[in-house]
Amino acid sequence: MTHWEKLNDFLVSCFYSILWAEEKALGPVSNNTLSIKEIHVIDAVCKAKTKNKNTFSHIANILNITLGTLTTSFARLQRKGYLTKRQDATDKRVYFIEPTELGTFINKKHDEFHKEMVEGIIKLLPEKELDNLVSSLGVLETFFRQQMK
Repeated sequence: MTHWEKLNDFLVSCFYSILWAEEKALGPVSNNTLSIKEIHVIDAVCKAKTKNKNTFSHIANILNITLGTLTTSFARLQRKGYLTKRQDATDKRVYFIEPTELGTFINKKHDEFHKEMVEGIIKLLPEKELDNLVSSLGVLETFFRQQMK
């Protein structure tokens, strides 16, 4: 098997395995009412809120989606009870997306999943191999970020 084939197989397998594991871990928590994409929207909202940058445009930019796509996702998540919006007090044209209590709960469970996943991987690797992995994944991250431009 060539390096190209191995890397392609790894990336595809890893991507789907992580999504499957997230779905398996978080599906029951949401009574299977949320897709992984919806959970990631909630996650982006929660992270943006901690920086007071939880406007529609900023969150769409974080997720690399259009404002229309985010608006559609927001409406669905609002109906399900995970997100709400709040109008800016000084600029009535600006709205902030906020997680509800249920949205915050789901995001906490999502964060716990990621913490357990990362800690599990860290336990498997000696420090030197972990350093090499983190360095190599940094290269991958740079590549994918450039693709998003």
